[in-house]
Amino acid sequence: MALRNIVLAGVSGNLGPAILTAVSSSPSFAVTVFTRRGSSPTVPSGVKTVVVNYDSIDDLTAKLRGQDAIVSTIPPTAAAAQTNLIHAAVAAGVPRFLPSEFGGDLDNPINRAAPTFAVKVEAQELLNSLAAEGKITYTVVYTGAFLDWGLRVGFPVDPRNKKATLHDGGERLYTTTTLGGVGKAVVGVLDHPGRTRNRVLRVGEVVTTIQELLALSQDVVGGEGWTITKPDTAAEAEKALVKIKQGVFTLDTMMPFVYRAVWGKDTGGHFTTTDNDLLGLEVLDKAGLKKLIQDIVGGK
Repeated sequence: MALRNIVLAGVSGNLGPAILTAVSSSPSFAVTVFTRRGSSPTVPSGVKTVVVNYDSIDDLTAKLRGQDAIVSTIPPTAAAAQTNLIHAAVAAGVPRFLPSEFGGDLDNPINRAAPTFAVKVEAQELLNSLAAEGKITYTVVYTGAFLDWGLRVGFPVDPRNKKATLHDGGERLYTTTTLGGVGKAVVGVLDHPGRTRNRVLRVGEVVTTIQELLALSQDVVGGEGWTITKPDTAAEAEKALVKIKQGVFTLDTMMPFVYRAVWGKDTGGHFTTTDNDLLGLEVLDKAGLKKLIQDIVGGK
């Protein structure tokens, strides 16, 4: 099964542009971007844009006919749109769906039970059931935290503003991937449809600790004047859960489960094995990691 005609949905977020760049740069694919009415994403030359109504499965179905794969980066806040897209993909006969995962390991039972990830789990389970009926195939890609995006916004280290959050002391190994690396992984999935069929894949460009990331950042910008906090991921998640049970669903109550998924104990934040070789992803060494920090501090 060759996957040539590729639909990208949700390209206006943090990750979508990187996947768009990677997939559209490959001569193997003809790329179509789905966009909502009134949205005008910037797309490379040769990429087609199609306005869709994510509230209408019929509209999505009509516009998916003839496509081979869908890569979704639709955010969890618009989960109904992705669910409709999955059902439309089945109706239109699209053979492959990559759901909007690209984060922590939701095969880990602690993460899978967290309220923050409920809609992602629902999408996985829907795809699993449809695949079991032979109606579609899927690929789930776990990437860990986004490395370069995190350094720009202070997740967990902000070298430009000299701030760091040492979750659980910052000594636990975790896996992390750049936005560009996620894009490469998606291309790898689409290039190997047989070997990635109905599978969960894990990729990572760097295995590090927050302490190491902080030390490298301090090498770049100096060690004076830093603001450092040391939250406990399990305790913060428990406090957030109390508020969620009271009906408080905010960023402050959702994010502690993300922090726990990446840096908590026994939550699988460190991928001990990866599918890097299959998907063509190279590991970044310490010198490469330091250069990335230098580039971000320099505004690149």
